Amino acid sequence: MLKSSVILLNVQPMINPLTISPEIASGIETVAQQFDLSVTELLEQISQGKLTVIDPEELEDFSDLKDAIQAENDPENQERVSWDIIKHNLGIN
Repeated sequence: MLKSSVILLNVQPMINPLTISPEIASGIETVAQQFDLSVTELLEQISQGKLTVIDPEELEDFSDLKDAIQAENDPENQERVSWDIIKHNLGIN
């Protein structure tokens, strides 16, 4: 567990201290462990664009879109349903 609430980031040509709360430091360490990385490796990969933070709602939207495209391209799923039927089934009129 991170004991300090200060993480030093080596930014050339100087070192800039970044002060964070112990709770945030612990959260960063937890995320790093989930990827089997050190905190430094995690932050390096984020800064290099190798890892990114995705909003769970955006991820769900992307997953829904992917599922819709797959369903639309399924040759066995060529029947189309009108918007009026969908609204009626959802109780939206």
